[in-house]
Amino acid sequence: MSTSLAAGKTLKVPLFIILAITAALALGVLLNPLPKPAELAVLDRPATAADTLPEGVSALQNDGFTVRLAAEEDGIRYFVSGNQDRQNLCVTVVPDNHPNQWTTGCASGANSDREIVRTGSNGIVSAVLVPDGYNTAELEQGGFKKVHDNVYAVRTERVPGSR
Repeated sequence: MSTSLAAGKTLKVPLFIILAITAALALGVLLNPLPKPAELAVLDRPATAADTLPEGVSALQNDGFTVRLAAEEDGIRYFVSGNQDRQNLCVTVVPDNHPNQWTTGCASGANSDREIVRTGSNGIVSAVLVPDGYNTAELEQGGFKKVHDNVYAVRTERVPGSR
């Protein structure tokens, strides 16, 4: 194989070098695939009446989002929501004893090997939304406890002004 250069000269490139470069590029793509979107199996189950957010609570999302109650623990409900392609995912925390202190955090679910989003209600709880199969060892070392496969939470100091 030859390539034309200026002034009528040609450069001869052996075929095996071209094949070696092509193979190296293909191997690079195979060894470093594009990140896959986060999966949350909780969003795949059929909806029930319990999956409805309480009145006055907004999950900060657009039409087309699916909402599921992931867990209810110690008077706090944890809702997970997301759009169909899982590119936008949210966790909504609703403390039943302090309903006005609900919180929602949303982020991209573009990468399945990262924590998706953290949110919290000052003085009540901090929650982390993680994809299916996420390694939660670091969260657990930081005091977070599993309330659902996709939601880890840690209680925070008391609500200011409460006993």
